[in-house]
Amino acid sequence: MTTEKTPESWMRALEEPLIQVGQALRGLILEADPELKESIKWGNPVYEKAGKVCYLAATKAYVSLGFFNGAMLLDPDQLIEGTGKKMRHIKVRHLGDIRHRQFTAWVKEAVALNRGRPE
Repeated sequence: MTTEKTPESWMRALEEPLIQVGQALRGLILEADPELKESIKWGNPVYEKAGKVCYLAATKAYVSLGFFNGAMLLDPDQLIEGTGKKMRHIKVRHLGDIRHRQFTAWVKEAVALNRGRPE
């Protein structure tokens, strides 16, 4: 029997209603680019394609959708939080907070940034 953490076991460890938020974000990420490689790094789901694209992280209050190069993403509505040199995130507390079209666009844009071309 393996005790290796998987994205599925990470999701199961979340409490309601965050398990639904985590599952919805995971689905959105993989739908945005089905070729993304999903793994657990630093204890959280990480998605990669031509480099690190995004990750999920959770607290008791929200699930963060984070982008490794989030400072470079187009964000006219200023939804993305963070002050680091590169990384940024969005805190998602409820399913209704998920802006499917915008989040999907960010995942695609992050992949394009990794490949050195604008989306």
